[in-house]
Amino acid sequence: MLSIEWRTAQSNRRKRGAPAFRLLISVLCLSLLSAGCTLLPQEEEKESLPQIRVPKIATKIEYPVTRQTLELTASGAGKLLSEQEDNLLFELDNQRITNVYVKAGDKVKKGQLLAALDTGDTESQIQRKQIEIAKAELDLKDALRGLDGDEAESSTQLRKQELDYGLLKDELAELQQDLTGSKLYAPYDGMIVSFTAEKGDLTQAYETIGTIADLSSLVVAVEFNTSDLDSIAPGMETVVSINAAGDYKGKVRRLPISTDQDDDEESLDSYTLIDVDKLPEGAGRGTPLSASVIVERRTNALSIPLAALRTQNSRNYVLVSNADGSKGEVDVEVGIQTSTDAEIIKGLEEGQKVVSR
Repeated sequence: MLSIEWRTAQSNRRKRGAPAFRLLISVLCLSLLSAGCTLLPQEEEKESLPQIRVPKIATKIEYPVTRQTLELTASGAGKLLSEQEDNLLFELDNQRITNVYVKAGDKVKKGQLLAALDTGDTESQIQRKQIEIAKAELDLKDALRGLDGDEAESSTQLRKQELDYGLLKDELAELQQDLTGSKLYAPYDGMIVSFTAEKGDLTQAYETIGTIADLSSLVVAVEFNTSDLDSIAPGMETVVSINAAGDYKGKVRRLPISTDQDDDEESLDSYTLIDVDKLPEGAGRGTPLSASVIVERRTNALSIPLAALRTQNSRNYVLVSNADGSKGEVDVEVGIQTSTDAEIIKGLEEGQKVVSR
C-alpha cells in the first residue's frame, strides 16, 4: 500500500515537471537556431552589370550615277606683289651715311628724301668752282673784245682760255653730281619693302641697301608644284581666294620664268602671274592668297563619287545595286578624277545605283 502511493506521488511529480522541461528545450532550440543563422555565410549581393548593346552593322551607301560638270584643278599658294619694284642704292663709294629717314613698311612720295651721306666741303667746293667759272667767262669775253675775227681764230692764248673754261665747267658738273649722289630719293610713290642701311654705315658703290615697290601695280603671284606647271597654260581660268575678302575670277598671264630655288623669293620671275579684274579694297603688297587653275573641264559628264569606285591592280570596277535587290560587279572605264568624283566613260548608265566601298 505504501509503495503504490509512492509511485503515484512520483508520477504526479513527473507530470507536473513535464511542461517546464518542454519549455526549456524550446528555448534552447531557438537559441541554437539563432546562433546558427549568424554562423552561416551571408549571401553576396548581385553585381549590377552594364547592359550590353549589340553593335549595329554598318550599311553601305548607295549612290546614283549622275551627270554633272567636272573640273580638274591645280592649286597653289602665293601673295600680292608689285609689278614695279626697284633696288635703292648709292653710287658713291666709301662715304659715311649721316641720316636715314625711312624704314621698311613706310609709304613714300616721289622725290622724298630717304637717306643722306656726309658731303664734307663739297658744297663749298661748288661755290668756289662757280666763282672760278664766272671769272674765266669774263676773261674770255675781254679777250674776244680785243681781237678781230681772224686774230680770234688764230690766237693760242684764247684757245687755252677756252679749254680752261671748259675744264672748270666739267669739274663743277662732277661736284654737283657728287652732291646729288649723296642724297637718296624715292623714284616714285610707293612703299619701302626693305631698308638695311643704318646711320654711320660706309657705302659701297651700287650695293643695294633697300627696295621700293609701286603699290598701284599689284599682281597675283602664285607658286605651283613643278608637276602641275606642265598642265597650266596662259589664258586658263582661275579662282583666286584672298583671305576673308572672298573669291575672284582671273586668268593665267604667264608661267614662271625661273623656278630656281636660289633666286630672290620676291622676284616675279619665280611666280605664275594671274590677272584679276579688280582687287579687294585694303589688299596690299604681301597679302597672302591661294589660287586654283582649271586645267580641264568636262560638262555633262557621267560620274560617280570616288567612294564608290573600287580598284584592284589595274582594274577599275563598281558594285551595282540592281532593282531586284541583287548586287554585281561591273568593270568601268574612268576619265578624269576630282577630289570627290570620278568620270565614267564606259560601263554605267545614268540612273543606276552603285554601292560604296
